[in-house]
Amino acid sequence: MRPGRLDRIIYVPLPDAPTRQEIFSLQFRNMPVAQNVSIEDLVTRTGKYSGAEITAVCREAALLALQEDIKAQLIEARHFESALNTVKPRIPDSLIQSYISYQQDRSGLCFF
Repeated sequence: MRPGRLDRIIYVPLPDAPTRQEIFSLQFRNMPVAQNVSIEDLVTRTGKYSGAEITAVCREAALLALQEDIKAQLIEARHFESALNTVKPRIPDSLIQSYISYQQDRSGLCFF
């Protein structure tokens, strides 16, 4: 970090369940998703995923559907299942804990 660049560290936590649901809902607006796809199940299974990783899951599911059948009309639950096996969360718990600790240590500081 150099002056003139981002010189503050801001912790942005991973999305909570309602936020993950909103991300999936936004992605599904532009995707032909089958009735057997449960947003609630996807939200539950993506607890440690970032917003970008959730988007990657949706894109991977769409690609899998097209690889299976280039004329696919719907993205099925099995495509999301496979996508979740391919796209894994990349932020380790240790890094999340260090950000939380850093934020807690800095919250008591006051500069005048």
